[in-house]
Amino acid sequence: MGTMPGDLRFPDGFLWGAATAGHQVEGNNIHSNWWQWEQLGLVDDGTTSGRAVDYWNRWPEDHALVEDLGFGVFRLGIEWARIEPAQGRFDEVALAHYVEMIADLSRRGVKVCLTLNHWVVPQWFADNGDWLAKDAVAHWERFIRFVVPSLAPYVDLWITLNEPSVPYLVGNLIGYHPPMRRSPRSAHRVFVTLLRAHTVAYHAIHELVPEAPDGGPTQVGVATAYQFIEPYHTSGPARSLEGALCRLVRYCSFGAWDRALQTGRYRSLTGRVCTIDGLAGSYDFVGVNYYTRVSVSLAPSTLANVKSGEFAAPPGVPVTEMGWQVYPQGFRAILNHVAATFDAPIYVTENGCCDSGDADRRSYIVRHLAAMHAAIGDGADVRGYMHWSFTDNFEWREGFAKRFGMVRVDHDDPGLIRRPRDSAAMLSDIAAANAITSEIASRYAPGVSTSSDTTE
Repeated sequence: MGTMPGDLRFPDGFLWGAATAGHQVEGNNIHSNWWQWEQLGLVDDGTTSGRAVDYWNRWPEDHALVEDLGFGVFRLGIEWARIEPAQGRFDEVALAHYVEMIADLSRRGVKVCLTLNHWVVPQWFADNGDWLAKDAVAHWERFIRFVVPSLAPYVDLWITLNEPSVPYLVGNLIGYHPPMRRSPRSAHRVFVTLLRAHTVAYHAIHELVPEAPDGGPTQVGVATAYQFIEPYHTSGPARSLEGALCRLVRYCSFGAWDRALQTGRYRSLTGRVCTIDGLAGSYDFVGVNYYTRVSVSLAPSTLANVKSGEFAAPPGVPVTEMGWQVYPQGFRAILNHVAATFDAPIYVTENGCCDSGDADRRSYIVRHLAAMHAAIGDGADVRGYMHWSFTDNFEWREGFAKRFGMVRVDHDDPGLIRRPRDSAAMLSDIAAANAITSEIASRYAPGVSTSSDTTE
């Protein structure tokens, strides 16, 4: 597929693909803290993860579809609770199953981006105090050293932790996710422990894996949740106060983590400084998860929604079925921020839209890819894009009601039939062309601009 003047072409070798997470798609992760928490009936739509979309057994079908779509990279995770269901008891069969899954992707010519922890931990680890326990990092390192040698021949990109802000903020400060603590002290301690957990995993992987499958240097990073954060009001006295709150939200959401990775030090909001040996520079790439803009307001009705990570959208701003603002301009700004902050390649490890109908998803993808293209033109070294998500899945506390998948899967369908949506075909065509061509844009997202509102 050729390109014409005005088409948005991406750098040669750019990786296109999709992302998943173990607990959300595998099913029956019965030894995990999330599985046990779901039984309390706190999931918004009344479901539990159950069999999810049964990726644990249906992976050959899903991988064949990944290959058919022409994706060059696939992000998936492994579940600690499957591999170490009881403290110190490792399940060799479960690990071998993961090796078989991941090796299959490699054999199909698909690069593997592997997440080692996507929030979920074994129930025994949770019972022991989870990331607050004094021996938490020791247990984590033992797990890392058990799994990495077997997986290493097939993993191209290692992600130690996915969105560490979620466990320490949403799980320990806001109390919306397990373990549902509401303690600034616990949040601080978990933050520091996760920095240590990343550090030991980063260095253990480099010790155990001398080179990547392609013979190049081993690539290890973190997938960080970034939002474009700005005041709700565009003028007036409220804006200055909201601006101050924005700086706080930005620091807590990703700023403190970014600074710690750079310097090896974390400064708490109270001024306490914690230095972690080996942390500074412990990244070979930066994973960017971007979905939305957050408009910070001081209105009580707005602040009440913080528990679920939501802030009200200004009038006229489109939102997804999650209530998240559609703001591709923020994607360009975030990619440029990351490029200016870290001297490392960038991979978009998550970007997507909750949309049961798919038309909004196609528009979202085109507009955000145009913003990413603009950021690359600005000088950001973005090397790959993994759409969230490949299939519909168990969307954490929201259950199965919220659909992010390019591939439709109905949880209540006995056959769990995979039905690729038009967005999957669109991203497949973009990957084949390594470009957003005018023909692709007009066919899949008619009327959507690839320049006017995404390159500001």
